[in-house]
Amino acid sequence: MKDVLIVGAGVTGSFIAKELSKYKLDVVVVERKSGAGLDQTKGCSGIIHPLQLPFGSLKSKLCLKGNAMMDEEADELGFTFKRVGLILVATNFITFLAIPLIQLYFKVNGVKSGRLSRKKILEMVPNIRRDIWGGLFLPTAGVVNPVEMTACAMRFAKANGVEFHYDCEVTGIERKGEGFVVKTTKGDFEAKCVINCAGLYADDIAKMVGYDMEITPGKGTHVVFEERGFSNHLVVAIPLKPNKRTKGGGALIGFDGKPIWGPNLIDVDSKEDTSVKKREVMGIMEKFSPLFRRKPEGVVAFYAGLRSIAGRDFVINQPVEGFINVAGIQSPGLTAAPAIAEMVIEMLSSVLKLERKEEIRKPEWRRTAEMSDEELKEAIAENKDFGEIICVCNMVSKAEILKALEEGACFDTVRHLTWAGMDCCKCHADIFKLIEEREGKVKKEMEGSEIIW
Repeated sequence: MKDVLIVGAGVTGSFIAKELSKYKLDVVVVERKSGAGLDQTKGCSGIIHPLQLPFGSLKSKLCLKGNAMMDEEADELGFTFKRVGLILVATNFITFLAIPLIQLYFKVNGVKSGRLSRKKILEMVPNIRRDIWGGLFLPTAGVVNPVEMTACAMRFAKANGVEFHYDCEVTGIERKGEGFVVKTTKGDFEAKCVINCAGLYADDIAKMVGYDMEITPGKGTHVVFEERGFSNHLVVAIPLKPNKRTKGGGALIGFDGKPIWGPNLIDVDSKEDTSVKKREVMGIMEKFSPLFRRKPEGVVAFYAGLRSIAGRDFVINQPVEGFINVAGIQSPGLTAAPAIAEMVIEMLSSVLKLERKEEIRKPEWRRTAEMSDEELKEAIAENKDFGEIICVCNMVSKAEILKALEEGACFDTVRHLTWAGMDCCKCHADIFKLIEEREGKVKKEMEGSEIIW
């Protein structure tokens, strides 16, 4: 019998697995997709939020704590994290007058901010419109590659003994003595404790142990531009009336410097609806274009992700002894993930004996694009596949793609971990060939999503 079974290998499940791997426990993670972070996590904006309203809510507290932990997490796990900062812009006299009150409100609730003059904002963001009034700078805001962040946590967990089973969907949970039998499409698992991190389907998992809740999907569309350096900070206009359901998105940037505008929030019926509609894209362009003198050059992608909404706040509870819900983890779930993991470990301490391991292993991930000439020569001497570049746009080698396939045997894992084929499609055929040679078929993200090429 396992000590802990985690349902879901998104960012929350993977960070919980990472923390549990530091203890003398037998832990297993089951995930319905073919790799870590390929559901909700993949479709988020990749923003590390400096705050979350309303202050005092569970998600606000975990957001602030998770933000403070992020530098240490990035150092421990090796994912790219940049504190680019958030500029809140006053675009009219009313919001300009509100700046001192907003700053005081932030200070009382532990959020760092600094006043910015109109002149300073124009220096920081030359492309912003000229008739702004001033603003606030929140330096703790940052950006990550969310799938890389998740995969690094998964990689750390695996290196320290955690099992991961992909294409493994939970079909039922039964109580057995002091533990549970978790039925899956890959057989049954017995575990003393179960942690429900199933994202959009966390309500279905919870109902298997008699806990009634409902997850509502909320779709968020993003527009990605080619022009790196258009802005080096996140930019959001101070709203006259805050939206209670969403922070409203912003003129964001990705971890690679490309502008990302969005997301919006659209109610959808299906938990699989990641479609992008023309009206949604036009709405985003119309919302954020007035902030700037011009639009960024070259739209390279549109994508949509889904939020799992379970009311106004996160749902983290233990309705049945040994069964923990970590549900409704919408924005700012990426930021809060390290803090959620700590909270869950504390909850488990009342059920399991937690004894720290004497030795913790730190796995490494080597990127061709980040190597010096000497390092690349050494890497090629050790593994000739580092000398074969598959993606010229982002300098991704065959060695990196084959390594990514060990982490998740599908195209989306390769793309999001290595960034191969993200700027153009010229290398897709070469990637498909490598996947097919290794796996016998090419899946996009899970069983049933085969790519015909």
